[in-house]
Amino acid sequence: MIAILSDGVIDTSSKTADVIKLHKLFGFAAEGRHVLIAASTDEASRWLDTLDPPTRAIYQQALLLSIRSSSTLSINTATVRITATDTPANWDKFSATLNINDALNLLQEPLGILLENANNDWHFLRRIIRSSERVKLQRAIDARWAEPLHGGGSDLTQRIAERASVVTKRLRTFVLFDSDRRHPDELNPDWAPQAPEACQGFTTEKVVTEAAIGGYWRLNRRFIESYMPKQEMTQVSALKIETVDAFFRLSRQEQWHFNIKKGFKDDAKVENAHRAKNLYANVSPEDKELLHDGLGRKVADRYSASEAIEFDWDQDARQEALRAVPQLMRLL
Repeated sequence: MIAILSDGVIDTSSKTADVIKLHKLFGFAAEGRHVLIAASTDEASRWLDTLDPPTRAIYQQALLLSIRSSSTLSINTATVRITATDTPANWDKFSATLNINDALNLLQEPLGILLENANNDWHFLRRIIRSSERVKLQRAIDARWAEPLHGGGSDLTQRIAERASVVTKRLRTFVLFDSDRRHPDELNPDWAPQAPEACQGFTTEKVVTEAAIGGYWRLNRRFIESYMPKQEMTQVSALKIETVDAFFRLSRQEQWHFNIKKGFKDDAKVENAHRAKNLYANVSPEDKELLHDGLGRKVADRYSASEAIEFDWDQDARQEALRAVPQLMRLL
């Protein structure tokens, strides 16, 4: 995050017991946890000149590095402006305005990366991001500035609500979840399931939007398994090659909305059977038979394979990640 010290904050805080809070803020910048910008360089210099030489040197370097870092960050990087006045707190997820106490509570809150499955979903996320983003994310995890959290599948919406009830956690939450959509039309903004239809991804997206959490990525495809490259799927020992071949004979849209885990059989349940419309009308009877029971629950385990392997993602997957991952990185 970016923390901006408004005019007067350093002068006011340095003359009271709040000076320890200034040290904490400068400590965040010194260790690279957050970027710290002083609106008044003269004000910052006056305070730094009162410090012992080693501390002054560390803090001066931290401010210089923050200025350099800020020039490389995206324009929507989460920002908190720290004020010295009694201005009412504004907990906006993009640009908050807070006093020094509230700002510290926000900045020292680890970023919670909430996942439907903290194992496979986490490995999927780490694999699909670019290598530079992976390094930055792993550093934050190692330093405990961020942490992957298990969302418990169907309990995910409850976990989101629990974090959203604490304002610092609300802004320091990112959620990754499946779309659970069964047809491309269900990604239209005006689509909604009609009872007795059920779509967990739709419900989750509604909850995260209303909660105004820090950020989220609702996958465009039905599951994380829907992104698995063919050469990786063939390495899943439980799968027969003819079943994998049948899956990749489907069109792109058919692959992206197919029930990989449980197949056509599970999607035939009456309350949701109609949602695929005529998406699979051109699939041959032979391939429908091969895919009747799906590909099983082990496909996503492949994401935890050796990290030395770089997956050959399809171009659509890469483009989706390029649009969505910045919503996570802006919170680090």
